[in-house]
This record gives sequence, C-alpha cells and structure tokens, in this order.
Amino acid sequence: MARFFGFYIVCMISFGVSPAQILTLTTEEIAIRTSRLEHFNGPVQLRRWEIADDTVDEWKQWEMVDNYSFGINRGRMSMIADLQSLHPYFRDKVLELIQKCKQKGIELALVETYRTHAKQTEYRTMGRKYTRTRAGQSKHQYGLAVDVVPIIDSIPQWRNMKLWRKIGPIGERLGLRWGGRWNKLFDPGHFEWTGGTGTYHLAKGNFPPVPQPEKYPCLDEDLRELQRHWKAWEVEQATLARTLRQRQRSTVTASTAKTVLRGGEE
Repeated sequence: MARFFGFYIVCMISFGVSPAQILTLTTEEIAIRTSRLEHFNGPVQLRRWEIADDTVDEWKQWEMVDNYSFGINRGRMSMIADLQSLHPYFRDKVLELIQKCKQKGIELALVETYRTHAKQTEYRTMGRKYTRTRAGQSKHQYGLAVDVVPIIDSIPQWRNMKLWRKIGPIGERLGLRWGGRWNKLFDPGHFEWTGGTGTYHLAKGNFPPVPQPEKYPCLDEDLRELQRHWKAWEVEQATLARTLRQRQRSTVTASTAKTVLRGGEE
C-alpha cells in the first residue's frame, strides 16, 4: 500500500497538486484513489473471446462461372472465379488491374482464378488451343494466375485487340506477366505473378517472397488457410470429374449397344 501511495503522490504532484492538498484528503478518499491506481496500472486481464470458426467452409461460398458464361467453351466443370481464392499479394494486384482499367472506362470480368488439377486436365483433353500445360504446372493451381475478359454492353470482347493492347500493358506495369506476349499460346486474358519462383518450388509449397512483407503480417497463416480451401476444391472437382467420365462411358456403351441391335435387326 505504501508503494502505491508514494506513486500516487508523485502523480498528483506532476499534475500541479501540492503535498499540502494531498494530505488534506481523508483516509477513505486516499484509499479509493489508490485502488483506482492499482486497477489502471495493473496487468491487463486476459479475455477469452468466443470466436466461431466460420472460415472452414469458406471455399463453398466462392463465386463460380459455368461453361459458356462468357461466350466460349470452357469445359463441363464450372470454373472458380473468386478473388478470395488467390494468393493475397497477387489478389491485390488483380484488384488494382481491375480498378485501373475501370478508370480508363474498361470493364473487366473475372473468368477464372484458382484452377484445380481436375479442371486443368479437362482443358488439356480439349486440345492444345486451350492449354499445353499439365495439371500441377499451371500457375492457376497456386493461386498465382487469373483469366479476365473485357465487357462492352454485357458482351465479352475476346477478339477486341484494341482493348487488349490497352489492358495488357496496365498489368505489366503492375509487375504481372501477360499472356498476350506469348507466341506459342497467345492468351491475352491471362495474367500471372510468381516473383521468379518456378513451378518445381511452387509444387513443394514454396511460395515467392512478397515485396513489402510488412503489408502482409499474416501471410503464412492466410496461405495455410488458402491451401486448405484449395485442397477441398481439389477433392470436390476430382470427384465430379470421375462422375462425368463414368456418365460418358455409360452413354458410349449404351450408344454402341443400340447400334449393334439396329444392325442385327437389319
């Protein structure tokens, strides 16, 4: 008590209260003020917050795009088209790309963000005009690539080269790699960022270091959560891919059987 009383006197003097004024306080008043000093200068009490873990199934809420939504064949399995499915740093760059294009009067629509191995395999079976990259080798599988398309009057502008020549350089100035520069598979709607990290290291879970890491203090935690969501989608679309293959085989078998029967009747 004597220690807190001494501390109290020092505090009061610092606020211009003379020792004589302090000594005129009653014992009860001194006890009350000392108690308050103890309370406000003591250690902060730990508080147990009841936080519901509502991010476990967040992947189920991601935006999806169906085939032909943007006027071209993108396969039977729906595409993930949600910014939350992307690497946090790359996500911010894509947002900046969309905003800068909007400032120039260009509306960009998200066609595809994260892509599962099953979806990548589906594209590969659709021919080389879709992709030459195997599952696990695309930057989409690591949340580091995105496909976009400009929209005019609700119509996708896939072949509007005038627009693409404006959009591509905007992305490049943001440090993104633009598929419009590729010779083997011209892909102007594709943007990616890897920070110099190759697919071999990405496949091992080694993500590229981000510039200004102080802006992403929870990056490791965010990436672990993202990987859980990606894994959930991998299981989801792998199961769907098996179901689609089984249906296709059943259809082919039934068609062959009908053909044999018709031949026998003739």
